[in-house]
Amino acid sequence: MSPLSPLRILLADDDDDDTFLFREALAQVQLATELSVAGNGVELIRILKDTSAKPDIIFLDMNMPVKNGLECLEEIRSTAGYEQIPVVILSTSVAQYLWESAYRNGANLYIQKPTSFNGLIEILKKCLLKQAEPAEPEGLEQFLIIN
Repeated sequence: MSPLSPLRILLADDDDDDTFLFREALAQVQLATELSVAGNGVELIRILKDTSAKPDIIFLDMNMPVKNGLECLEEIRSTAGYEQIPVVILSTSVAQYLWESAYRNGANLYIQKPTSFNGLIEILKKCLLKQAEPAEPEGLEQFLIIN
């Protein structure tokens, strides 16, 4: 990503309300972005295979029909050229088996969906403004973000 090009974000979420809030919160972050949205995991994988411009970061809803966030994560990480793209899992659940599976399968962050609009803005700032220096989490305490 060059400093002049917008940050390419790909969001996979089947909930129209969550997608709307994500889009509105993203508009509050002082950063040039280009958002693409997939309504489910199958659509996400199709977008990834059909595009020449890879996203700079992928946000995955954990609970989607057809193909859930973990299934998408496994496919993303096993696709050539997508091994290092940051993937953030968004979920209402912080069940240990879910975030441990996401961690083992190569997600960069697991975030409990914020309960407020301002909370969502802060999460996006944390994820996107640090995007210039992507790094692997140094342990579960940096991987799991709970409200």
